[in-house]
Amino acid sequence: MASTPRPDFARVARLRGAEQGMIDEAARQGLMPEDIAHALTAPGVSDLLLFQGFEVVTDLGALAGPGSGVVDVPRHLVDGDVPALVDVADAALCAVLYRRLLVRGTATEQAALINRDVLLRLWPRRLAPQSVAQVWERRFPELTAA
Repeated sequence: MASTPRPDFARVARLRGAEQGMIDEAARQGLMPEDIAHALTAPGVSDLLLFQGFEVVTDLGALAGPGSGVVDVPRHLVDGDVPALVDVADAALCAVLYRRLLVRGTATEQAALINRDVLLRLWPRRLAPQSVAQVWERRFPELTAA
């Protein structure tokens, strides 16, 4: 019977440290917004977020997605949790789509698919992981007033 290989936690820690160092350097060079770099290198951020990163629109007014009807979800965001078509009237499914867009969508996709008023209405549901939500709330204080 073969034994289960033991994870190399030291290697994982080195990779994580190297990624955090690259993020810090990118922020210093102006290649990444400082608020996102800070969120990605904060203690407790998930490995997924650290290595994937995330984007945030620069203007809440740019969120021009549909306020009603159906959203045609980009193929790379579709899976068992997010179908190819999402009805904005289905608050639970719309919240799942918005969460996906906040974490994995580009700023361009966010602007095209997220509706500002719907986001404000859904925001109290905690749509994003804490590190992502903090960046959105610092940039757009009106989210915390919702």
